[in-house]
Amino acid sequence: MNRPVVILSSLAVSAFIAGCGGDTHALVKQDGPKSFLFFGEVDPEGLGSLKNMRLSSLKEPTKALVKEDTSAIRYPTLSTSFEYDPATKSYSKLALDKLHYVGTDGKAYTVTMTQQGDAAPTAVQNSSASDLTKPSYKKVRYLGSRQYLMATSGGDKVLITPDMGAGDAPIPLGKKTLLSVTFPQYGKPINGYLMYDATAKKVQKCATNLTSCTDIVAARSSRDFKGDVAGTTYSAVLSNGKLYRIDKSNGSSVEIALGKTIKKGHGTTSFKGGAFYFVATDGNLYKTDLSTKSVVKLTPRADERLERIRAVTSDWIIAGSDTLLMALKKDGTSTDPIELVKNTKTNGYKYVTLGVGDNFLYVPYTLDATSGKVSYQACIFEKDGKKECKDNSFWAAVAAKRSGKLSVTSSYPYEPYAYVRVDDTDMFGGGTLKAIDPDYPMADGTELGKIADYNFQTFISGYRYTEELIDSEGGIVLYAKNDTNFHVDAFYMNLLQANSLKQLTNTDPKGFNAGPRDHCHGRHCMICHSFAGGKIYTDLNGSKSAYGYRIQLEFKDGTKQLADISKGKGENFSMPIAKIKGNFKAIVLDKNGEAVNHSAGYYHGGKGFADCNYCHARGGKPLNDAPGTISIQ
Repeated sequence: MNRPVVILSSLAVSAFIAGCGGDTHALVKQDGPKSFLFFGEVDPEGLGSLKNMRLSSLKEPTKALVKEDTSAIRYPTLSTSFEYDPATKSYSKLALDKLHYVGTDGKAYTVTMTQQGDAAPTAVQNSSASDLTKPSYKKVRYLGSRQYLMATSGGDKVLITPDMGAGDAPIPLGKKTLLSVTFPQYGKPINGYLMYDATAKKVQKCATNLTSCTDIVAARSSRDFKGDVAGTTYSAVLSNGKLYRIDKSNGSSVEIALGKTIKKGHGTTSFKGGAFYFVATDGNLYKTDLSTKSVVKLTPRADERLERIRAVTSDWIIAGSDTLLMALKKDGTSTDPIELVKNTKTNGYKYVTLGVGDNFLYVPYTLDATSGKVSYQACIFEKDGKKECKDNSFWAAVAAKRSGKLSVTSSYPYEPYAYVRVDDTDMFGGGTLKAIDPDYPMADGTELGKIADYNFQTFISGYRYTEELIDSEGGIVLYAKNDTNFHVDAFYMNLLQANSLKQLTNTDPKGFNAGPRDHCHGRHCMICHSFAGGKIYTDLNGSKSAYGYRIQLEFKDGTKQLADISKGKGENFSMPIAKIKGNFKAIVLDKNGEAVNHSAGYYHGGKGFADCNYCHARGGKPLNDAPGTISIQ
């Protein structure tokens, strides 16, 4: 990473000294309007959705100025806005724009997020609709993040734009789904919509009132739309194995021959900055350029470990699988991939992975097989292929600069203003929160506060608000999960003020019961699927989950430990690592507590074998003599 030469003004010198000295680099206040703070209680019974929404001010972050105790939509949304200079591809005046939500009264509302003196925020009805059901917001990235609402009104599907007022009727959608907006040139006013018509099974260019639409390409579903190229009129659609470049300014399309078959699976494709990346069935990673229509192989040779594309930086593709991270050059010049993390029984990665401009942020973990302690590293992989790591730390969040270069080629769209890093972490991820200058990622930033057992994995549990994390005079809100009882709370902190951490919510974990659902969000997948836990299937091939069964560990001294269930539908199980006290036999119990399957003996070597899914893998070959997945037969 190239470190800048810093010339400090008197104000910056004061801010620097106000930090903690040494290699501390305190942040300098950003220009821009004050914004209200938005937070809510995370409801684990509602798949991690937010309830009891609140807006507060910097003066009193814990005092609610706007309250919505319940909402008809699981995730209220935030929109942003900025000004764009096409000559330099730079943005400025990035700001929080509005909060969008649907109340239990069936009406859509917006709240302007910018503070106007001491005036309290006011919820304004967004359209004349009053009977909305099945609401769903679609984020369209155009000069910020615009939020469009699709819902059912009077039995019909309708579209509500973010600019509508209380007197505006929603637009009938019929069988159409919004994909994006259209415009004659990036930065110019919106003149229509890119839609998917489920009846015609076509991607269409439509007028703003949707009364006039023109077919562009055939598509199986709205999921065939892969996204826009920021700063241009281009979009991409992948349909029936063919890639199409769409020009939204005139509705034209060009087919681009891939020449390869895309491997089936989640995360095998990624679209960023005018390039479409995909993992092919031949075990190679490819890049297709929308402008030149070229197809370039990025891997020097086939690699069966390629299953997912995890992140994109300006120069690198981070790919691999759930148990592997490796970096490959975007231009295809990698002689060999750079291996960043490879899981073992006691090492791996399970937390943050994000491409921010030139850099890739990730967090490996290590399990001490003797003590059972889990430790983390906050690592950064840089443009030149080097990596730096800080022990007993992990990345929690990125806050955006209000002005900078729009990052069209990396996962994160803006220049970073601040990283939030947790240092001196305990095994759950609790520790000391610090505001870090991105130019000095390993330095000792401003200490914001300490809290035990809470994991500020905001890229995961607060992923819906990652791009909208813009400070208000330093103030931000992050969500954190407590790994001792699986609930999530909201926290306020000021990136410019030491010891500013305040807990905003205190959810009650006692009533938590996942119930008959596939997933329980709001905390990391590791709680269900990884070390000190695993998953039960009906057969060794892992073809179907085995609901209602449990796992019991039997130790050599004759004692037994029943694993916790009710994470998901109950096929997942976990337990505190500290309760694994030596070599054990794993026993599968049915609903009546009767043993239906068990391991051959006490061959699992204590805490070092706590990550059951590592050896009993469903994908690929099981490891360390494991016969297959944990199963009921």
